Amino acid sequence: MYDLIMVRYGEMTLKKKNYRHFLKQINNNIKSKLKDFPNLRVENTNFRSYIYLNGEDHVPVIDKLNTVFGLSSYSLCVKTEPDYDHIADKAVELIKAEKKKAICTFKVETKRGDKTFPATSPIITKEIAARVLPRVSGLVVDVHNPDLTLHIDLRSEGTYIYVNSVKGLGGLPAAISGKGLLLISGGIDSPVAGFLALKKGIDLVALHFASPPFTSDMALQKVIDLLQEIAKFTATGKITLLVCPFTEIQDAIRKNVDNIYNITIMRRHMYRIADAVCRERDLSLIVSGESIGQVASQTVESLKVINEVTNLPVIRPLATYDKVEIIKTAREIGTYDISIRPYEDCCTIFVPEHPVIKPDARKVEFQESKFDFSELIKKALQNMESYELDSKTKFSIFEKMKIPGNYEI
Repeated sequence: MYDLIMVRYGEMTLKKKNYRHFLKQINNNIKSKLKDFPNLRVENTNFRSYIYLNGEDHVPVIDKLNTVFGLSSYSLCVKTEPDYDHIADKAVELIKAEKKKAICTFKVETKRGDKTFPATSPIITKEIAARVLPRVSGLVVDVHNPDLTLHIDLRSEGTYIYVNSVKGLGGLPAAISGKGLLLISGGIDSPVAGFLALKKGIDLVALHFASPPFTSDMALQKVIDLLQEIAKFTATGKITLLVCPFTEIQDAIRKNVDNIYNITIMRRHMYRIADAVCRERDLSLIVSGESIGQVASQTVESLKVINEVTNLPVIRPLATYDKVEIIKTAREIGTYDISIRPYEDCCTIFVPEHPVIKPDARKVEFQESKFDFSELIKKALQNMESYELDSKTKFSIFEKMKIPGNYEI
């Protein structure tokens, strides 16, 4: 029945000066995602991509398109000749296939992108409706609230008809906006923050802080599983995870710092390490799942003090989200059920009963001066482990490799 999928671009169409660059990137991303379908043929124009199915099942193809950023929507189409009779013939076939009820209301909508067609959109709409209506039993016109809308899209490259559209992810093409470092804990928030950063075209490396024996291998496996879900939305379907051993630093904080400052100073050390990783790997920014006011370390005052240890931009996509919104997105992208597995991460251990919520920078610096953390930070950086994760292959914590870095603080 269907010949092809028509793909419409999203926000990138507003980028006039860089449009060609964006167009090339999104077309490369589409082809990369669809490389496992050998029969597909992709044609690109300035404002559309056409994916000719050539016998391929459209369902898994659309599943792949559901992971491509930069797309506004896509529709299963039938291509036809630009004349009334051919359009009407294909429309009748399509409506009969899609009609679900004995009595079905419908309307016709026409877009005449090809101005050489010798009629206006309203006239085309009337002509096609008049030809289709008597040929499909139980079909009734309702232009306000139809059960089915027949879309006719006349373009210079062809004439296309369809009845349904799938909303795309929107955003910018994957990997168009540079590279960043995602701080991922294993909770609900940070995977969603990573997804939203990817949506703006930021290519990600992930950094997780592990504190064995207080955190388990299962907690690390949870992070791996989360990132394999997130990797579905990257340009390549892959993502790198760096795991930083954090036990000694947390233990030193617990033993040397006034209890109420534990969380603030822990977060500052995390950002120091993240800063060093970014500079060693040429990453331009840090992405965090912090949401204003959600916990003590995420008050505006706390975030200000934590930010002072890095000069890199820190992007917090969830800053203004409430928890309900975050959970909704987590469910949509497939990370929620993984995030709620009952394994603690390093942010949940050694938590004081009454942490400071409005820390003063000078007092925090005084607390940090009680112990020289620099050697522990260097040691943690040099003992990081790297995991290359692929969304197509289940990765076990026991299949790991260590890659040394050359970090400076």
